[in-house]
Amino acid sequence: MRLLTALLIFLLAVLIMAGAACGGAWYAWNYYGQCADPEGDTVVFTVESGEHLPEIAARLESQHLIKSALFLRILAKLDKTENSFKSGQYSLSAAMTPRQIQNLLVAGTGINIKVTIPEGISLSRIAAILEEADLARAEDFIAAAHDKELLAKYFITADSAQGYIFPDSYLFQKGLTAKTVLSAMLDTFYAKLNAFCPGWKELTPEEVYNKVILASIVEREYRLPQEAPLIASVFYNRLEHNIALSSCATVEYIITEIQGKKHPEYITYDDLKIKSPFNTYLNRGLPPAPICNPGAVSLEAAFNPPETDYLYFLLKDPETGEHYFSKRFSEHNNARVLYLKKR
Repeated sequence: MRLLTALLIFLLAVLIMAGAACGGAWYAWNYYGQCADPEGDTVVFTVESGEHLPEIAARLESQHLIKSALFLRILAKLDKTENSFKSGQYSLSAAMTPRQIQNLLVAGTGINIKVTIPEGISLSRIAAILEEADLARAEDFIAAAHDKELLAKYFITADSAQGYIFPDSYLFQKGLTAKTVLSAMLDTFYAKLNAFCPGWKELTPEEVYNKVILASIVEREYRLPQEAPLIASVFYNRLEHNIALSSCATVEYIITEIQGKKHPEYITYDDLKIKSPFNTYLNRGLPPAPICNPGAVSLEAAFNPPETDYLYFLLKDPETGEHYFSKRFSEHNNARVLYLKKR
């Protein structure tokens, strides 16, 4: 390090001396410190992950964005930024000075892309959204979501991050890795969880996972936010009484995500007989994994359910999404008859 510092100081002295020979000690410094081309067009410049300043500076010079790679290296040494250049994609122009370029790359102010991840969608659909936004290849994001080291870091005991990818609007810098993008979404998940359930850390990873699974079902069942907690309570009560959850949302998941078919307009009796561990009509207990990535309303409902005696719910108004909630099967059947009469 000392040798490199001495060498750069020597080169700086040579640069200034060269300028002095042309009639001014600071001629060279001023010359190389100016923009390479006042009329330069804006281009996309990528700093690769792990790339060091000498390589970055050399490519900037080769693309005529700066006049001298050596000047940028000396400037960075004097500003103590030589190890602070961040990876990513940047909008740069030869009309920018080397210091402006340096400051931009050090600040990491690259090309930003806004993406919105809707609530209740699957891992595969999120991957498709990111690929369409040119943020990450779908296959890379899916691979990151199955990365065992990353999952362990976030206390996820499953084989994928499905359920933990928090739906929100994100502003990502172009050029980030799929793992970095996914990590930001997982960080947001735990930040939100801390907000409405600060005691979650007292739960085991398996207990958290089970609540995430249930939240994913609630997400696909509720339409009115005020009903999400009640739906969660129904499912918890059915689990406690060893009654099948009988959620149409899990059957829809089988049809769309496992079988790869279009979303059905309605669920048939034959659909309810599909053999799958995700079919909560045929199997008691929770399905083996989340069926989607739930939002804050469903997560809060699953982590903080109210105490009720409800064991059933049935759609009451297709327009508003309002449900009947019943304690007994007879009440549930009466509600079904009333609903059919109204139709």
